[in-house]
Amino acid sequence: MTKGKKAAKTEVRTLIPETVRKAGDKISGTIKDYNQKYVVVTLEKGRKQAKDYNEKYVVKTIENGKKKAKAYNEKYVSKPIEKGVAEGRKMINRIPMVATVEKKVTDGLQRVPAMFNMPSKGEIEKLNIALENLNSNIETLKKTQ
Repeated sequence: MTKGKKAAKTEVRTLIPETVRKAGDKISGTIKDYNQKYVVVTLEKGRKQAKDYNEKYVVKTIENGKKKAKAYNEKYVSKPIEKGVAEGRKMINRIPMVATVEKKVTDGLQRVPAMFNMPSKGEIEKLNIALENLNSNIETLKKTQ
């Protein structure tokens, strides 16, 4: 039996997309195989080489740089700064007004709690001593009874 013209056209219409799909699947498979075989392997190899190079050269260079910077800092930067700070303190202590200003500031700060009707540090210490004496007296009385 022969097929009619209409049946032949329908068959051609379904055959072309099927052929295109099959060709696309075959090309996709070939590309995937190519990528897996050549591209992925090359990328992994490059990553490994970069990691090895980094561990072998870059990390060591950075560590050496840190050590040298630390040694340089200790030798040439820290000591002069410490010396400068010590000299600055000596110079400040030579200024005659420094002791007077410090005394006035300290006195002023000690008067602040009294302005707010708060006990001073000395008064609190006296109170603590009195409480300790009272506690020890109470303990002795308890033991005697």
